[in-house]
Amino acid sequence: MRLVKVFLVGVLVCFLFQLALGQKGKKRQLPANTYKTTAKIDLKLKDKPGMVDSAIARLNEAIQFYPDDAELHFLLGKAYYCKNSPKEMGEEFARAESLKIKSKFQEEIQQMRTEKLSEVYNQGVNAFNEQDFDLALEKFAVCTTIDPEYYKAFMFAGYAHSLKGENEKAIPYLEEGLRLAPDSLDILTIYAAALHNAGNMEEALKFYLKVVEKKPQDVNALQNIASIYGTLRDFENALLFSQKLIEVDSSFKDAYFNMGTVYLQQIQGITSRLDSLKDSTGAYRTDQECVARKAELETRRGELLLNAESKLRKAAELDTLDLEARLLLAQVYLQEEKFDPALEVLEFLIERDSANCEVIVPLWGLYAKSDMKEKAEQIGQKAQDCLKGE
Repeated sequence: MRLVKVFLVGVLVCFLFQLALGQKGKKRQLPANTYKTTAKIDLKLKDKPGMVDSAIARLNEAIQFYPDDAELHFLLGKAYYCKNSPKEMGEEFARAESLKIKSKFQEEIQQMRTEKLSEVYNQGVNAFNEQDFDLALEKFAVCTTIDPEYYKAFMFAGYAHSLKGENEKAIPYLEEGLRLAPDSLDILTIYAAALHNAGNMEEALKFYLKVVEKKPQDVNALQNIASIYGTLRDFENALLFSQKLIEVDSSFKDAYFNMGTVYLQQIQGITSRLDSLKDSTGAYRTDQECVARKAELETRRGELLLNAESKLRKAAELDTLDLEARLLLAQVYLQEEKFDPALEVLEFLIERDSANCEVIVPLWGLYAKSDMKEKAEQIGQKAQDCLKGE
């Protein structure tokens, strides 16, 4: 019986001890003005060690009881300003403003916000210029919190993400920047590029077109528009914007190259249509309609080959080391049966890349046709290896 009493007393003592701990740990709610007055005193003594931290602790406690008190959020933002914590400062000022802070505090908010925004933004710009994009992102992201209406912070945060190849992350920043500054040519340009790099061609095209509306001589925008139209197989517009680019800068060799590739794509379409006129043996049908259609398509094909030759030759002239332009030019010459210029280009290419099968095989064929037996034998084995590997 005595053991039972001792056990019950022990249980009671433990219960009372836990109850006392619970009461001790529970914060007692004070009037909101008490927290405010105490925090203001702490902030007046901000130069003394621990006073700012004390104010932050008191105000965070107060907000648990009074979450909708705008002045408490304002004071907490001010305390974070004193602690040089701009992100937290911006968050609290935004909460204060969402709760309709009194106008007498608004001027003070703007002053602190402007000071910290300038400081952090400049840090971000310096990091950006030094190509430390991670640090730049950190700073610009803080700027978007300090002042959610400052479009340049969103623009540079998006740009930094884009330069890191993180285009999907860049887009939300740039969209917000564009919402804040819809007429900004810089944001339009960066946003269009991010969409383009993310593979969203049609949206990118829409914004590149807005760029050239504002800046008709923007060669990069014109080039990208032409490229996207080519990808979308809108050949008419691809050629139109390539020509506009040439009118702006006649030395822009990629414009000529792109026009050449567009003509080659059109030639592929013509070739497919010509093939559709053949019978099961591979010979062209001889009915009157097919003969007329064949003549029409071959005429068009010849025109396109001449256009492709002209543009690719110009691209190769502007950049003598553009091997891709030269290879395509050689292929055009072969289709036109202009064997001498084709041979010249192919020999130039094989000197620079002796293992390129796209050069070796047609060059071998040309040597054989031109009765250059010795040269044909020299590359014959390489050509056979290339054909086996196809």
